[in-house]
Amino acid sequence: MTPKRGDEVAPPAIGDEWRLRFATNEAAKGWGELCAEAPGNSRRCYENFRLRPASHHDPDRRHQLRGRLATGVLGGRELPHSGSTR
Repeated sequence: MTPKRGDEVAPPAIGDEWRLRFATNEAAKGWGELCAEAPGNSRRCYENFRLRPASHHDPDRRHQLRGRLATGVLGGRELPHSGSTR
């Protein structure tokens, strides 16, 4: 998607950081709503996912997703989704 006037600017990845991308329009909309509701926690989540997307270093805040959300398909391969923030 080409950025256009009025779009938010995502900070570039530095070093070993991961580039985060939305898989669906629904995910992009939900992220925007979450950021409006809890900007501080959303920013910490964003930074954590960029640095350690599969880490469970804080088990009180992150847990493995279950059911249909536990895995996703990328490039024809089924992969585990990273933990989620509560």
